[in-house]
Amino acid sequence: MRKNWLLLFVLTFAATAAMGQSPLDDRVSLNAKNQPLKQVLYSMIDQGARLSFSNSILPSEKMISITAENERVGDVLPIILAGTDLSIELVGAQIVIVRKAPPQPAKQQYTVSGYVVDVETGERIINATIFEEKKRTGTYSNEFGYFSMSLPEGPIELMVSSLGYEGDTINFTLKSKRKLDIALRPWILSEVVVAYFNDSTLLQSKAGEIELNLEQATKLPSLAGETDILRLAYTLPGIQTGADGFGGISVRGGDIDQNLFLLDGVPVYNATHGLGLYSIYNTAAVRSAKIMKGNFPAQYGGRVSSIWDIQTKEGNTKKVQGELELGIGSVQVAVEGPLRKGKGSWFLSGRRSLLDFLSVPISKRLREEDGKNGYLKYYFSDLNAKANYSLSPKDRLYLSIYKGKDNFLNTISQDRWFTDTFSVVTNEEVINWGNNITSMRWNHLISENIFANVTATYSNYFYNSEELVDLDLYKGDTRITRDAFFQKYQSSINDFGLKTDFDFTAYSNHRFRFGLGYTQHKFQPGIVRFEEVSIFDEEIRDTIGAFLKNPLISTEYDVYVQDEMKIGRHVNANIGIRGSALSVKGKWFFVPQPRLIFNVFEGQRVSYNLSVTHNSQFLHLLSPTNIGLPKDLWVSATKDAPPQRAWQFSAGTQFKPKSWLSVDLEAYYKLLSNVIYYQGGTLEAVNATNWQDDVALGKGWAYGAELLVKVTRGKMGGWASYTYGHSDRQFEQTDTPGPIVNNGNRYPIRLDRRHNFNLQYLYKMSHSWEFSAGFTYGTGTAFTFPSVQFEVEQPIGGAPTEINTINVITELNPFRMKPYHRLDFSFNHNFNIRSINHTLKLGVYNAYFRKNPVYYYLRDSFDEVGKLNREVVQVSLLRIFPTLRYIMEFK
Repeated sequence: MRKNWLLLFVLTFAATAAMGQSPLDDRVSLNAKNQPLKQVLYSMIDQGARLSFSNSILPSEKMISITAENERVGDVLPIILAGTDLSIELVGAQIVIVRKAPPQPAKQQYTVSGYVVDVETGERIINATIFEEKKRTGTYSNEFGYFSMSLPEGPIELMVSSLGYEGDTINFTLKSKRKLDIALRPWILSEVVVAYFNDSTLLQSKAGEIELNLEQATKLPSLAGETDILRLAYTLPGIQTGADGFGGISVRGGDIDQNLFLLDGVPVYNATHGLGLYSIYNTAAVRSAKIMKGNFPAQYGGRVSSIWDIQTKEGNTKKVQGELELGIGSVQVAVEGPLRKGKGSWFLSGRRSLLDFLSVPISKRLREEDGKNGYLKYYFSDLNAKANYSLSPKDRLYLSIYKGKDNFLNTISQDRWFTDTFSVVTNEEVINWGNNITSMRWNHLISENIFANVTATYSNYFYNSEELVDLDLYKGDTRITRDAFFQKYQSSINDFGLKTDFDFTAYSNHRFRFGLGYTQHKFQPGIVRFEEVSIFDEEIRDTIGAFLKNPLISTEYDVYVQDEMKIGRHVNANIGIRGSALSVKGKWFFVPQPRLIFNVFEGQRVSYNLSVTHNSQFLHLLSPTNIGLPKDLWVSATKDAPPQRAWQFSAGTQFKPKSWLSVDLEAYYKLLSNVIYYQGGTLEAVNATNWQDDVALGKGWAYGAELLVKVTRGKMGGWASYTYGHSDRQFEQTDTPGPIVNNGNRYPIRLDRRHNFNLQYLYKMSHSWEFSAGFTYGTGTAFTFPSVQFEVEQPIGGAPTEINTINVITELNPFRMKPYHRLDFSFNHNFNIRSINHTLKLGVYNAYFRKNPVYYYLRDSFDEVGKLNREVVQVSLLRIFPTLRYIMEFK
């Protein structure tokens, strides 16, 4: 199989290269002796050379003598044109012979700078492209909408574009430095359906990076009709997850802790609600979403696999407006408006899931039918708030706040009579986790060429999990015996950070970014297991694990510099280095991280990319081996668990055979070191000081290929993606402390999925109706049975008597879940009443009732003779789920 996909990649790459072959690479043979220049040129055309010229510019007196056998046109032309005032230009697939431009006196360079904003809301637009067509030079706006570029004096024609906005062209004469604020109009749905899509309207991609157009993405099918950034990302190449988003995210074969989720520049340690069903990124609050898959520039760091840079809305600077969404899964409200006559703005949004209103009655009924009592309850909530204010034309302040929390409760009890003895077995699991984030930013324009941003941040992540198994035996109303197994996990992280970033654009072919940062981490991880035969009450439950309050404190320092440069007319490069240092428990680490990213453009339709990057991270995630709900504890790197590192090599091509069709193809290879495996279960209590005794240190490999085909034509748009991926880990026996893992053999990671295919389709039926569909297929992910579990002792023919914990040693991830596949579709109806926009979404998630396995767990159940038997149970969360969602936008 490996040979097949490798051959496919080579053949496709070769076909792409052939499609984009330069006319300078055509071959000709000549045998001319004192022939006119025009005759020699026509002889080359007769052999297939793609030449274009006017006879009037050819010097009639120029005679050519040359002998060439199967030589490149690009090597022959300079010889036969030598001594003339002629030169060549590449225009598309043609070589055009033109007169050399007379030498011009050097022109004065001036700076053009300003902000790109939304014409309707006044919000600043991120990553807008500003391009001067005649000079063939350009730049883009930063995360605060600011741009700066140097241009020669004279007539200027700036072309400005951004994903989700109508492009604009601005003409002026440059005589001195100029401040230019540019307003773009959002791409409005036209009643002329043929003009529904503009170029790259659904998403914008380049080497290892994808930017989502959330305005259009909301029209694609989604769980309960609620658009979510993570669920959209699951449809893109190189991004793997478990069934229905469960189990975390693996990007290009990385582990789930190797993804950095940013919210307005602040790290988020758990970016999911509903164990992966939803993200914390409320789409109503999101302004831009960019995903980088490993080959990210030096300005980003802290993780080794991916960066998810999410920026929230700033608020409308011109008027108050809002949005209300109500659906089966959640309800959310967003309101925004101006501050003091347009000098600033504010934004506020809140969301609360409604899943508990479904899960409680449904789970109760199902468990009663199965002879049990109990229910499953889950819900989440989050809040986004943001404000900004202009202190002066050169200074602006931003305040951003996020608060989110998840609550999960699963309780099951079953009872049975054994002659005169009554037995009750209760299993209860309670989990809650969440994030609290605050950031304060100060933008300052030092000059037209230097933009500075200072950010102070605070973030808090908490995770608490409690599992109780309780066995009680009664005779009459008297309890005669009791046994309990209690396990508690907790994790708390408090971060304080300060960073400064500079954007410097003094030269036309160079854009420098540099900065430094400081972060203090305070970790409080902990695990406690408790067994008691007769006494277990709420007081004991509350006080178990009091020793977990011992924190682990580490300090991180970062500095970076990068140069985004243009090398000639066909090569762009991003060359940089990041230096990161960690101080923890008297130990220092320093990791230099070079980043080399190259893009080569062959005309306007074909480009190639190559990158080599080295990344590191100073965090580890302890994930005990189990097949149920995740129990994740974050810790700092230490001398026994050094910082994780990764080298990634990638190469690919992008080509557009048609204006409405584009194809991205990329392959990658990743080497990982200092990854850890947390055994779990060998220590009765784990805290910030002893967790290292339960981990092993190892290495990893990941490689694969990604294909993305995008279509935006007329009334139709969408994409198809395919990923082949392979990711292994190995923990060989060494002299370092820690368990022996998988007998030192290589094994696949939990989210190792060989093949993943996604198809997303959007069709504009009329000016008010849209149809969308999505199909997903993925081969099964790997899993293993738990390393720690409990066992209930029961004499033959009698009642259960005792709960024991046992260790089970198994091969890691030897099993594969069933393949995952599903079909989703929806209809969107847009209408307007009294200047209020309304949208109604109707559809189905998992339309053909596929019972996809999410995870497996072990369950003890009484059989017909009263014997507790252990069985493996497959959990499938969403066999089918209707889409019903109403959205109202008011202004």
